[in-house]
Amino acid sequence: MTKPPEITAITLGVRDVERSRAFYVDGLGFRSVLHLPEITFVQGAPGVLLALWDVAQMPSEYGDVAHGSSAPPVSLGHNVTEVGQVEALYAAALAAGATSVSAPTEREWGGVSACVADPDGFRWDLVHNPNFRVDADGTVHLGEAPA
Repeated sequence: MTKPPEITAITLGVRDVERSRAFYVDGLGFRSVLHLPEITFVQGAPGVLLALWDVAQMPSEYGDVAHGSSAPPVSLGHNVTEVGQVEALYAAALAAGATSVSAPTEREWGGVSACVADPDGFRWDLVHNPNFRVDADGTVHLGEAPA
């Protein structure tokens, strides 16, 4: 490979495409890219799609997948630049139909985070990490800023 792999799409199996589209587009403000009855695509980040696919349709391509009694073992993260944005996103998510997993809390690593579950139980980690930064070329840093 001449180029490292990139994530260009994340697909979530959802029980109700319309409800999920409303949660992500109307509630959280993601930009709708394509909406079909069995799948909807929203822009998750520059060059990244979040696909919300009817979980009953997924086995046709992905094999045996389904929701169980526990939350899916995946978390999606949204890092913000200010502590107050964590509280604002948390409130917006709850208003859009999310369930609280943990309220905004100061963490031992020096930041603030909250966790919500979307209508299908997918966890969203809403985070202000004072050491998180992204360079102009897209490189992500989680440590101290350079001196």
